Amino acid sequence: MSIAIGIGIGLLAGMLAGMLGAGGGVILVPGMVLLMDVEQHTAQGVSLAVITLVALAGAITHYRQGNVRLGVALWVIPAAVLFSFLGGTVADMVDASLLRQIVGGLVIIVGIFMVTRGWRDRRRLES
Repeated sequence: MSIAIGIGIGLLAGMLAGMLGAGGGVILVPGMVLLMDVEQHTAQGVSLAVITLVALAGAITHYRQGNVRLGVALWVIPAAVLFSFLGGTVADMVDASLLRQIVGGLVIIVGIFMVTRGWRDRRRLES
């Protein structure tokens, strides 16, 4: 059963990563924690390992479609890589239950911002 759930989570995360640029923290971590009973810190580590290859596949596809601005990526990559080491170190010092609350809260906050911006952009296009 756990293998089927893992494959299902992977399928969903891969599809959403390719379509939306989201899948690791939004699908993989909650999926593993809630559906597979994986500890929070472990789920985050597995998610980062998985999303590395998923992101590469999605980035190649989007690059071929002309959707990657290398100038932007070259500024974001060094900061993201550098601070991912810091984030991993800090996460190791934080209790798993607090990490779950932070992940859940962040997903909710970002989701609210994305939805409201989508509404605003849609109204702007319709007028």
